[in-house]
Amino acid sequence: MKNTKSNKFHKRSEEELNDFIKKLDLQALETAEERLPLYLEVGLKDAKFVLDVGCGSGFVTRDIARLTKGWVVGIDGSCGLIDVAKKILKDYSNTKLCIGNAEQLPFKNNSFDIVTCNLLLMWADDPKKVVNEMARVTKPKGKVLASLEPDYGGKIHWPENPKVDPLFAGEAIRKKGGDPHIGRKLRALFISAGLETNIGIGNNRIWSCEEDKHYYLHSRDFYIKVLKEAGLSEEEIDEWEYEYLKSLDEGVQLNFFPQFYAIGIKPKS
Repeated sequence: MKNTKSNKFHKRSEEELNDFIKKLDLQALETAEERLPLYLEVGLKDAKFVLDVGCGSGFVTRDIARLTKGWVVGIDGSCGLIDVAKKILKDYSNTKLCIGNAEQLPFKNNSFDIVTCNLLLMWADDPKKVVNEMARVTKPKGKVLASLEPDYGGKIHWPENPKVDPLFAGEAIRKKGGDPHIGRKLRALFISAGLETNIGIGNNRIWSCEEDKHYYLHSRDFYIKVLKEAGLSEEEIDEWEYEYLKSLDEGVQLNFFPQFYAIGIKPKS
């Protein structure tokens, strides 16, 4: 199996996997306000068969299962995350989970009313192949949805920090094998898959400093780990954190980076 999100993103120690799962849970909560309107827009409520590609730990799949009476299939390449997803989704009788490769989906052509993914294409070795596969298994007039794909090249942060900002503006993602500029490529990917395509930015609201601080404190271990892996000293990290928290307490901090979505309609054959 080729590396996709499942291998490149999820091959971690047990401790790292547990931390990662906590981060996914928080991420699902924080992005719900962006994703849920998109699910309604593509007609999830009335869909009979839905596929969630790169379902990971199942937190996002759970949101999908709540919004439809149809059958929801989640697929991911990580056995460990599928095991987690089984626990998360144990009370949802309309879900089924399986292990598989996003670049070679094990489903027949024209099988699903809606095929969706969330934060998958950024980590795929071949996102074009993934979108092509998603389109292939979608029924004619069905919809393909990439509900969240960020573009760190458009990240805006103030006050600036010349040592730290580049890490969180794409360098850390690139070092882990991801594409920090995938958001701007969504239109091209969907159009090349033969889909009638609509692109938008889901996160139009800029968080308050209180919201930013809450998110940072909840995810602090992740941020510190990234800075340590980048070679910053304890003193440099402490200095950055002091200035960052100070700017939040003063109410002057601003963080924003665009998170794109794409909706594609598969034409009749």
